[in-house]
Amino acid sequence: MDFNTIYNEDCIITMAGMIDKSIDLILTDPPYGIGLKYANYDDTEDNWYELIHKVLPQMLRVAKMVILPSCQIKRLEWIYKNHPPNWLICWYKGSTGHASYVGFNDWEPHLVYGRRINQLYMHDYFQTRSSPPKNTFGHPCPKPIEWADWIIKRVARKDKICVYDPFMGSGTVALSCIKNGHDYVGSEISKEYCDIAEKRIACALENKDA
Repeated sequence: MDFNTIYNEDCIITMAGMIDKSIDLILTDPPYGIGLKYANYDDTEDNWYELIHKVLPQMLRVAKMVILPSCQIKRLEWIYKNHPPNWLICWYKGSTGHASYVGFNDWEPHLVYGRRINQLYMHDYFQTRSSPPKNTFGHPCPKPIEWADWIIKRVARKDKICVYDPFMGSGTVALSCIKNGHDYVGSEISKEYCDIAEKRIACALENKDA
């Protein structure tokens, strides 16, 4: 496994070559199972359950700490029955700027497995903008970089760590690692999204060196 590399393959293949607990943090944003139009994935709810059931045990094997969205609050019951987390982080999004029916949530749970690398305290809530950047880079659901920044900074503090994203998408987690001085590894099954991420990373490195 090479640091600062995105592997264009299924994350199960990438993780098969990883030693137990060789990754400091897995931070990832898997498909949500809500019908988004991904290039190489059918984003149904049934597929989400199957995907998480398959990949989460491997993520817990290779990483010291794993953080990912619950991808809908209603799924927490299934998650706690099958893959109970150590605790939750609340990502408070605030008003999303559109009308909503009763039952809509302004926050999203993030599943947390394991402990911080340096064992210091960490709040269980945070707030960043929830909307993706104006340029979505051709990806249906990119996370804002502030989302990755907040989590990585709290987990790492002053330590340099390696962060793995099994669902790299447009490269947000990698960009946050570059910005904050950490190593990254990514897996992305779509060649289209790999190319998008690599272009964004190249631009970030040019700006960093300038």
